[in-house]
Amino acid sequence: MRVAAGRTFYERVATQAHTIAPALRWVLIDADGSASESPQECDLAVLAGDAYTAQFVDAILQIPHLQWVHTEDAGTDGRFYDAMRERGVLVTHSPGANATEVAEFAFGLILWSAKRFGELRDQQRAHQWQLLKLESLSDKTVLIIGLGAIGRQVAAYAKSFGMRVLGVRRSPTPVAHVDQQGTVGDLARFLPEADFVVLAVPLTEATRGLIGKAEIERMKPTAVLVNVARGAVVDLAALQAALVQRRIRHACLDVLPQEPWPADDDLWDLPNLFLTPHNAWSSPLYLPRVATLWLENLRRYVRGEELLHRAW
Repeated sequence: MRVAAGRTFYERVATQAHTIAPALRWVLIDADGSASESPQECDLAVLAGDAYTAQFVDAILQIPHLQWVHTEDAGTDGRFYDAMRERGVLVTHSPGANATEVAEFAFGLILWSAKRFGELRDQQRAHQWQLLKLESLSDKTVLIIGLGAIGRQVAAYAKSFGMRVLGVRRSPTPVAHVDQQGTVGDLARFLPEADFVVLAVPLTEATRGLIGKAEIERMKPTAVLVNVARGAVVDLAALQAALVQRRIRHACLDVLPQEPWPADDDLWDLPNLFLTPHNAWSSPLYLPRVATLWLENLRRYVRGEELLHRAW
């Protein structure tokens, strides 16, 4: 049994993996796609850590007889997953491994807007001493679209600040810290009530373009949109037009339909947009959590048991 993985991941799990599967052989692939030996005979692969690059993915896609691939991702959209699904390869992923950090980031963006940290920083740079009117969060409403691991954590943070929490998910099962819960069909009713709208849904055909012109027009002119989901969940052209017209107060986007976003695009220069480079997941705790999950799945794999977090 051979597994293709990056060196950082190998260094973290190799000793424990050897205990679970003594015959396991490692083929190490670097960020530039170069490998310690040909990965063509590998039947397992792990996409996690600093070697998880486009070149790394290309190398994995060339392996002809993959049986199982594990990834660090929360979502399962994009060309790699499309290719694995088409080939019938078993794929597991890591939902929840970065949920705490992404939720922290999302709530940080709420605080950034309410407390006008960006403007205060600009004043410091300009050597200006000027009081700004700030907002309280305890009289505000947040609408969280997607109540998975990330959305549930955002709800907990919001409730700890005394906020009213609205939530949207497919399932009717109640979620802790959510005051009023509905489905996508309730968006038209919930959006006008929200001071902050946080997107935390996976990208599916049902969520692609979920927030478009009609949805933005239902939002308050003082509302803030925070997207830590996927870029394609938002109709970017409609959002850009709304920001230019100051139809809403702010948008905070950690994800975009194309990444990296072109450096010469005028989206960067919108004063009421906070754009970050898909950075919310970053944490020194992320890879250890992914490694723990993979090791548990490796135990299950060698025993012929059901794996955790199958993509399909």
